[in-house]
Amino acid sequence: MKTLKWLICVGILAAAAAGCVYADEYRVSPGSLTRTVTDAKDGDVIILSEGVYDETNESFPIVLTSSVTLCAAEGESPVIDAPAFVPAVRIEADGVTITDLDIRFRRTGLYALGDDMTVENCRISLADPAWRTSSCGVWTGGIYRAAFRSCDFTECGIALAGPPVSESSKNIPVLTGLFEVGEDAGYFTSHEITDCTVNGKTLFYAVNQESVTAPSDAGLILIANCSNVVIEDTDVSYSSMGMEIAYCDHVSVERCKADCCGVFGIYLAKNSSGELVECSSEGTNHGLDIRASSDISLIGCRADKCDQGLFFSKVERGLMIDCKVSSTGQGYFMAGGSQCQIRNCEAIECENGFNIQKENDVLITGCFLKENTICAARLDGSDVIFSGNTMEDNWVSIMAYGNVNFNITDNVIKNSGSCGLYLRDIAFSRISGNTIDGSANNSVEACGEMSGTLLADNVIDKEIVLNDGAVFRIIQ
Repeated sequence: MKTLKWLICVGILAAAAAGCVYADEYRVSPGSLTRTVTDAKDGDVIILSEGVYDETNESFPIVLTSSVTLCAAEGESPVIDAPAFVPAVRIEADGVTITDLDIRFRRTGLYALGDDMTVENCRISLADPAWRTSSCGVWTGGIYRAAFRSCDFTECGIALAGPPVSESSKNIPVLTGLFEVGEDAGYFTSHEITDCTVNGKTLFYAVNQESVTAPSDAGLILIANCSNVVIEDTDVSYSSMGMEIAYCDHVSVERCKADCCGVFGIYLAKNSSGELVECSSEGTNHGLDIRASSDISLIGCRADKCDQGLFFSKVERGLMIDCKVSSTGQGYFMAGGSQCQIRNCEAIECENGFNIQKENDVLITGCFLKENTICAARLDGSDVIFSGNTMEDNWVSIMAYGNVNFNITDNVIKNSGSCGLYLRDIAFSRISGNTIDGSANNSVEACGEMSGTLLADNVIDKEIVLNDGAVFRIIQ
């Protein structure tokens, strides 16, 4: 096998020489890789000798600004071992080839910004699980025609994305704080991914199909620009993004698990119509994450011990029903969407049970929120009907603020550690029929612009506290 791989590397060198008269071959050992890639030019081949290339002898990331080839010397197994917080290899040039290397990382393995990259016969692994959060084996950031062949990923995987976030990204859906989702499906569909594994299981990649069913034994799933997508009973835990589905319609994901993923467990972007049923994520950065999509339902889903639990960003007509989130940072998060609903859901021991930001026409009803340490429901500048919910033992039960109309009605609020209902700058809102009991400090506290807001028929255990000259109509 080593001889075959060496012949592949020799073939690459011959092809490079044929295309570039001045291409050179460099043989490096630990301590000389950084300098060599800095001086290399298009078409050069850099052959790594046995040894560990780490922060004691190299500077990271290893930055490739020319279309070079990195490969292992015949019969040898060099290791690139990157330190925390930085990528092992940053690819800025088009046409880079990386073959037969062992790449270990503590944030990102390959940070790829160049088109026509080839990664072949490589082993890419998370070096230390302590650095799992936000970790990724390969980020492809706004590139086309990458090829991954016969690569093995351990506790990581490939994440496909649009261009890096920049000043021009304003109002464009972003995948994370690093990359846009991308307005071109080609960022997801133009690649070749064959014979790769994640944690010993198949890395499944499907694009441009009218109907696709993913195998239940896949270790990572990437699907783009497909219709009638079916994924059932699949465990994609311990990957970077366990499941990434983009530019698809009619998506059905049932009884799938995505625990301990570095970035997202199950991620849908730019999809129209679909449902996630009884899917779960534990110990992942973002558990179930839906972005820039429409008509997506989460039914009976779970998130536990995640930084973000169930996440909607720029989602139209989304639904979360009969879901449960516990011990997360943000339990249920919504931002920038419209006409979404949360019904009959639970948020237990989160920081914010619900964090609703700049949404339009949201309905939240029949939910139970308990022991959330900041807010049970944080309603930020969102046109919300918040009705028929029960909150117990939260620090602040409802915090509503921002210049929109709120309807907060018929809720039961018990034993708030600070305040039952905190209102700020919510003119022309309606607060009625709520029962507030056992608040440690105030039942209701209001400040800022409150003109036209009506409090009616609420049952409260303490007087309403008005700050900063807040004035509104109260009928009890």
